[in-house]
Amino acid sequence: MLARAVVLVAVMGAALTQGVWGRTVSTPRQVVVQPGQTLWGIAVSRYPSQDPRIVVAAIESANHLHGALLRPGWTLRLPALPPA
Repeated sequence: MLARAVVLVAVMGAALTQGVWGRTVSTPRQVVVQPGQTLWGIAVSRYPSQDPRIVVAAIESANHLHGALLRPGWTLRLPALPPA
């Protein structure tokens, strides 16, 4: 019974998301930081239709970063953003 309720809530949440945004928002992704990569570069390459300033702030928030310093090898969570 509990499992059915959880599935129902998940399906309703997905339907609501689709209705609000006009399409389903993609699930969060990850990126492993390569030498020389910057938050700005990741924002521009992964979210080409978004304002990079907003994307950088969202990535910083999703990863609890305090500034733009990145280290090669870090795995960053890339948040799902509504369509621009």
